[in-house]
Amino acid sequence: MHEYARGWLNGLGLMVKEEFYTPWGVCDFVAVSLAADRVEQRLSLGQRQALGPPLRIQLFNRIPDSATGKTISAKRLGREFNHILEPAELARELDRLEEARFVSRTKRGNLQKLNGWVPLHERIVALELKLSRVEEALNQARAHLCFADESYVGFPVDRAERLLCSKRIRRFEENGVGVVGIARGQCFVVLPSRPIHGQKDALMQMHCSERFWRTMVKDNSP
Repeated sequence: MHEYARGWLNGLGLMVKEEFYTPWGVCDFVAVSLAADRVEQRLSLGQRQALGPPLRIQLFNRIPDSATGKTISAKRLGREFNHILEPAELARELDRLEEARFVSRTKRGNLQKLNGWVPLHERIVALELKLSRVEEALNQARAHLCFADESYVGFPVDRAERLLCSKRIRRFEENGVGVVGIARGQCFVVLPSRPIHGQKDALMQMHCSERFWRTMVKDNSP
């Protein structure tokens, strides 16, 4: 099923990663499309590296955008992040952001981020593959909706069609989780993913997009 699932996601024009780690477990597939104009903007700023782990993304998000004219001092960031970062660790993280051109310093030494491309993604799709264990699959796919715009469970096509005709399908509809039927050489959507409640976790979405950045840079190399 994995080969056909990857082919389906690639056919949607998405970049694909298997065994995508999340705080609550491993998702079989996560697929992303990045906005071409925002990719171009980021590359024009010389930001060819990935931002890095979630903590560094948190720091980046807390620093004011240079376009606003606002700044923040390292001392203030130190106070805000003192529960998770020692002063030396904070200094190293800020140095990494500056070296990768995500952050610049003013004459007074305050910090601004060089942005204009957030959010980087246009679409994020999560896909879990299961032969059975319908309730487990639903719970996993529902969790992925904290960052995915669409979340699906892929079953063998006969199982997917039986599910569609059963009372259980109502639970998928209520949670916005879609169902994909997988047969030899093809996949098709039996039930579209239509999230109907809750807010996306912006940090998780950025972290997800960053996991695909190196692939994007490689594809845009001269």
